[in-house]
Amino acid sequence: MIQAIPYHATFGIMASKEKILDSIAYCGLVCDLCHIANECDGCRNTANLCTSHSQHWGGCHHRNCCIEKKLDGCWECPVFPCDKDMFDTTVHGVKIRAYARCIREDGKERFISYIMKNEKNSIKFGFQKDYDFLRSEHVVLELLRKGKKV
Repeated sequence: MIQAIPYHATFGIMASKEKILDSIAYCGLVCDLCHIANECDGCRNTANLCTSHSQHWGGCHHRNCCIEKKLDGCWECPVFPCDKDMFDTTVHGVKIRAYARCIREDGKERFISYIMKNEKNSIKFGFQKDYDFLRSEHVVLELLRKGKKV
Protein backbone atom coordinates (compact mmCIF):
# COMPACT_ATOMS: atom_id res chain seq x y z
CA MET A 1 0.00 0.00 0.00
CA ILE A 2 1.43 3.37 -1.02
CA GLN A 3 1.27 5.95 1.73
CA ALA A 4 0.45 9.50 0.74
CA ILE A 5 1.57 12.64 2.47
CA PRO A 6 -1.43 14.72 3.53
CA TYR A 7 -2.57 17.56 1.33
CA HIS A 8 0.02 20.30 1.72
CA ALA A 9 -1.56 23.75 1.54
CA THR A 10 1.55 25.34 0.07
CA PHE A 11 2.20 22.68 -2.56
CA GLY A 12 -1.36 21.50 -3.16
CA ILE A 13 -0.30 17.89 -3.72
CA MET A 14 -0.84 14.41 -2.47
CA ALA A 15 2.48 12.67 -2.99
CA SER A 16 3.34 9.05 -2.34
CA LYS A 17 6.04 8.22 0.17
CA GLU A 18 8.02 6.53 -2.61
CA LYS A 19 7.86 9.62 -4.82
CA ILE A 20 9.03 11.81 -1.95
CA LEU A 21 11.84 9.37 -1.09
CA ASP A 22 13.04 9.55 -4.69
CA SER A 23 13.13 13.35 -4.51
CA ILE A 24 15.49 13.70 -1.53
CA ALA A 25 18.23 16.07 -2.67
CA TYR A 26 21.92 15.38 -2.19
CA CYS A 27 21.97 17.89 0.70
CA GLY A 28 18.89 16.44 2.45
CA LEU A 29 16.19 18.82 1.27
CA VAL A 30 13.10 17.22 -0.26
CA CYS A 31 12.69 18.52 -3.81
CA ASP A 32 9.06 17.38 -4.20
CA LEU A 33 8.11 19.41 -1.10
CA CYS A 34 9.99 22.53 -2.17
CA HIS A 35 8.25 25.84 -2.78
CA ILE A 36 9.48 25.74 -6.40
CA ALA A 37 8.61 22.07 -7.02
CA ASN A 38 6.08 23.00 -9.71
CA GLU A 39 8.87 24.79 -11.66
CA CYS A 40 11.78 22.41 -11.01
CA ASP A 41 12.30 18.69 -11.44
CA GLY A 42 14.73 18.41 -8.53
CA CYS A 43 18.48 18.34 -8.16
CA ARG A 44 18.83 14.70 -9.23
CA ASN A 45 17.64 15.77 -12.67
CA THR A 46 19.20 18.09 -15.20
CA ALA A 47 16.62 20.91 -15.15
CA ASN A 48 16.97 21.86 -11.51
CA LEU A 49 16.60 25.42 -10.25
CA CYS A 50 17.75 25.08 -6.65
CA THR A 51 19.27 28.08 -4.89
CA SER A 52 20.39 30.91 -7.05
CA HIS A 53 23.46 31.40 -4.83
CA SER A 54 24.71 27.93 -5.72
CA GLN A 55 24.61 28.72 -9.43
CA HIS A 56 27.25 31.42 -8.94
CA TRP A 57 29.79 28.69 -8.10
CA GLY A 58 29.16 26.40 -11.04
CA GLY A 59 26.14 24.67 -9.59
CA CYS A 60 25.32 23.24 -6.20
CA HIS A 61 28.42 22.16 -4.30
CA HIS A 62 26.58 19.23 -2.68
CA ARG A 63 25.20 17.92 -5.96
CA ASN A 64 28.57 18.20 -7.72
CA CYS A 65 30.50 16.71 -4.80
CA CYS A 66 28.14 13.74 -4.34
CA ILE A 67 28.12 12.96 -8.05
CA GLU A 68 31.94 13.13 -8.13
CA LYS A 69 32.25 10.89 -5.03
CA LYS A 70 29.41 8.59 -6.21
CA LEU A 71 27.40 9.21 -3.03
CA ASP A 72 23.62 9.08 -2.68
CA GLY A 73 23.85 12.16 -0.49
CA CYS A 74 26.01 14.15 1.91
CA TRP A 75 24.93 11.86 4.75
CA GLU A 76 27.19 9.15 3.24
CA CYS A 77 30.28 11.37 3.15
CA PRO A 78 33.08 10.63 5.63
CA VAL A 79 33.67 14.37 6.11
CA PHE A 80 30.00 15.25 6.76
CA PRO A 81 29.14 17.96 7.55
CA CYS A 82 31.22 20.33 5.52
CA ASP A 83 30.60 24.07 5.79
CA LYS A 84 29.99 24.62 2.11
CA ASP A 85 27.00 25.99 0.24
CA MET A 86 23.75 24.71 1.79
CA PHE A 87 25.53 23.71 5.03
CA ASP A 88 26.68 27.25 5.82
CA THR A 89 26.26 28.76 9.29
CA THR A 90 22.91 30.46 8.62
CA VAL A 91 19.67 29.17 10.16
CA HIS A 92 18.86 27.77 6.72
CA GLY A 93 22.11 25.79 6.85
CA VAL A 94 21.32 24.53 10.37
CA LYS A 95 18.02 23.08 9.12
CA ILE A 96 19.54 21.40 6.08
CA ARG A 97 22.45 19.93 8.06
CA ALA A 98 19.87 18.52 10.49
CA TYR A 99 17.93 16.90 7.63
CA ALA A 100 21.10 15.23 6.33
CA ARG A 101 22.11 14.18 9.86
CA CYS A 102 18.67 12.65 10.39
CA ILE A 103 19.05 10.65 7.17
CA ARG A 104 22.57 9.61 8.21
CA GLU A 105 21.41 8.44 11.66
CA ASP A 106 17.88 7.17 10.96
CA GLY A 107 17.72 6.48 7.22
CA LYS A 108 15.76 8.09 4.40
CA GLU A 109 12.53 6.16 5.05
CA ARG A 110 12.34 7.20 8.69
CA PHE A 111 13.19 10.79 7.78
CA ILE A 112 10.25 10.90 5.35
CA SER A 113 8.03 9.11 7.90
CA TYR A 114 8.83 11.85 10.43
CA ILE A 115 7.88 14.55 7.92
CA MET A 116 4.64 12.76 7.00
CA LYS A 117 3.65 12.17 10.63
CA ASN A 118 4.43 15.76 11.56
CA GLU A 119 2.52 17.06 8.54
CA LYS A 120 -0.56 15.21 9.81
CA ASN A 121 -0.04 17.03 13.13
CA SER A 122 0.18 20.44 11.43
CA ILE A 123 3.98 20.73 11.59
CA LYS A 124 4.71 22.07 8.13
CA PHE A 125 7.75 21.25 5.99
CA GLY A 126 8.89 23.76 3.42
CA PHE A 127 10.28 27.21 2.85
CA GLN A 128 9.73 29.44 5.91
CA LYS A 129 7.64 26.83 7.70
CA ASP A 130 8.01 25.11 11.08
CA TYR A 131 11.55 23.72 10.63
CA ASP A 132 12.97 27.12 9.67
CA PHE A 133 14.53 29.62 12.05
CA LEU A 134 15.35 27.07 14.76
CA ARG A 135 18.52 27.69 16.75
CA SER A 136 20.37 24.39 16.39
CA GLU A 137 20.50 21.04 14.61
CA HIS A 138 19.43 19.44 17.89
CA VAL A 139 16.20 21.46 17.97
CA VAL A 140 15.42 20.64 14.32
CA LEU A 141 16.09 16.93 14.97
CA GLU A 142 13.82 16.96 18.04
CA LEU A 143 11.03 18.53 16.00
CA LEU A 144 11.50 15.95 13.24
CA ARG A 145 11.71 12.91 15.50
CA LYS A 146 9.32 13.83 18.29
CA GLY A 147 6.98 16.28 16.61
CA LYS A 148 7.52 19.02 19.19
CA LYS A 149 9.82 21.97 19.63
CA VAL A 150 12.36 21.88 22.43
